[in-house]
Amino acid sequence: MKAYQPRPTPKKNNLAYLPTATRAVPLKKRLTTLVVIAIFLYFTILLAGQYWRMYQLQRTLAELNQEIASFKSANEAMRQEIERLHAPDYLEQMARKELGMVRPGELLFYFQDEDNLPKEEE
Repeated sequence: MKAYQPRPTPKKNNLAYLPTATRAVPLKKRLTTLVVIAIFLYFTILLAGQYWRMYQLQRTLAELNQEIASFKSANEAMRQEIERLHAPDYLEQMARKELGMVRPGELLFYFQDEDNLPKEEE
């Protein structure tokens, strides 16, 4: 069996024997770490930008879908109006209401609102 040998005393120029806190990190290792961190940050920012763009596009898509639904309901209302315009009863009703037309021999009376009557002077 070997006899116990004490640890060699550290020399000032030998970095292997210095405590970890005081050991100098080689420049190549520092640069490699900085490059890896820079690449990681670049891709993180790039990914965050893509997520933000995707969020904006989804919001725009939702707004456009809502607008499409609104246009579809307006389009359906117009189609129903067109169908009603083909009915003779509806045409007659609209002619009477909008144009003030009457059938031959009918009398049309217009009534004034009390609010619109001229005020009597005393």
